Amino acid sequence: MEENVTGKDFFIFTAPRSGSTVLTRTLDKHPQIFCAGELFHPSENIYHPEWHFPFIGKKKKKGFSRKIFAVTNYIKGYFSGVDHIKKFYSKRNNKDICGFKLMIGHIQDFPTVWKYLRANNFKIIVLIRNNTFREALSSFRARKIGVFHSKEELELAQKKLIINATLLKKRVDELEAIKSYILNLSESNNRIVIMYEYFKNWQQMLAKVLDFLIVDKIEIEPELRKTS
Repeated sequence: MEENVTGKDFFIFTAPRSGSTVLTRTLDKHPQIFCAGELFHPSENIYHPEWHFPFIGKKKKKGFSRKIFAVTNYIKGYFSGVDHIKKFYSKRNNKDICGFKLMIGHIQDFPTVWKYLRANNFKIIVLIRNNTFREALSSFRARKIGVFHSKEELELAQKKLIINATLLKKRVDELEAIKSYILNLSESNNRIVIMYEYFKNWQQMLAKVLDFLIVDKIEIEPELRKTS
């Protein structure tokens, strides 16, 4: 049975610091859309935590216990990840279409989920950041100040941040590789590619996404603000 019953259900396929959180939460404000966060994030601290995939144990920062966590939940996800997704899309939360955020790392940790989503023709909103240098800086700054998202405008740009040039170059290279990987993986699917840089013209960008999802094109203010 085709699980994408409306032909409109979707997921946001993205990398860190590319604007996916603000897009997710803003789409969720649309009267026809239910949009959740990272269902497959190890932490339960996600947007719409009621749909968090039930991991076994707690993820550690390093060490043998982290490896056990990774292997155990890889096996669990391999056999039950698709069932979790099917339940998510079938509930619909009284909305016309449903979607969630899938990070690049999730397709490696939950390969059966990725295979299922592609096989059932779910629409893909590919969200990437063209300027990977700024993306890398944003990543370092967020970790330094401990603020990843905010509903208020923050005056942080004047605060200096010292970054090791070698580490910065390494991160930029990693992000370039991730961007290429995302574009290549989704190339043959029903997708729309949105750049973070499009957010400067927010309502125009949002109208493009809503048109792709085939829902009413209404103006919605961004749910979050830039942190730098």
